[in-house]
Amino acid sequence: MDPDSPAFSRRCYGYDRNEEEGLILNIAEASIVLKIFEWYERGWSIVRIKKELEALKVLTPTGKKKWPVKTIENILTNEKYTGTSVYGATESADFPSTKRTVRDPFEVHRSRNHHPAIIHERRFKRVQKLKAKRSNIEVDEHGNKVRKSTHYSSKKAVTRAKETTEPQN
Repeated sequence: MDPDSPAFSRRCYGYDRNEEEGLILNIAEASIVLKIFEWYERGWSIVRIKKELEALKVLTPTGKKKWPVKTIENILTNEKYTGTSVYGATESADFPSTKRTVRDPFEVHRSRNHHPAIIHERRFKRVQKLKAKRSNIEVDEHGNKVRKSTHYSSKKAVTRAKETTEPQN
């Protein structure tokens, strides 16, 4: 697949689309994306990030005042912020279903250094590990997704961080 294809240059929050150059940074939005990743790495939950964005009166990618949790989830998992454009990660199921299925990773098209990065790839990978660690969904021995009996709370992360940074006697 041609990396100059418009499919690789779909606009997302933090970027504008320029016909000649493809994706270019939107500085105001890119700074918000950077903050979202920083806050998440600090131990903030997605709900806390949502509340902070709303308190700061930051508008969503669609111009609304209330941030959907899913929008923040999508920002935290979008590889595009590393400068890599991904195409074909999912495909439509057969009609009339509207569901999308995840494709074989070997069939996914990637174009690295396609556009300016907002997040370094190392930070992106750290956040993906944190998301997996904080998730309340596990895969059992049969490959089924099951919920853990506990869920992540940034309050627990802050408490643990304080306990590990206090001097030991």
